[in-house]
Amino acid sequence: MLRLRMNTESLYARAGGDAGVTQLIGIFYQRVLADPELSPFFARIPMDKLRRMQVEFFTSALGGPLQYSGRPLAHVHHGHGITKSHLRRFTEHLLVTLETLKFSQQDIQSIYHRIALEAAEIADDSAGLGTGCEAG
Repeated sequence: MLRLRMNTESLYARAGGDAGVTQLIGIFYQRVLADPELSPFFARIPMDKLRRMQVEFFTSALGGPLQYSGRPLAHVHHGHGITKSHLRRFTEHLLVTLETLKFSQQDIQSIYHRIALEAAEIADDSAGLGTGCEAG
């Protein structure tokens, strides 16, 4: 994927726009669904809807033209037993995906911080492993 390095471009543009974000989400969820600790959360989730909502979420977070229209993350994920450990594994898969797609270290850090601000709302360390969470 072509990565333009101009600092005046949004992260969304540097990520390759809609096609780049869609590719990122596809690769990212391949990794997440292959993870035995995370895959049970998605066992009963309509993945097409989840991917659409994630493309919307990432596009918005990266400064693209879409606004996230899903429910607040804390509400969607509440009560599903997602711990900080699960969230950390999820984030590690994101970081490896961004490295695989040859994002610059600066862009990886920027994307991580933008996503982490939102994702921090979903962990509940007092809970055990849940069976699934709703898609957006």
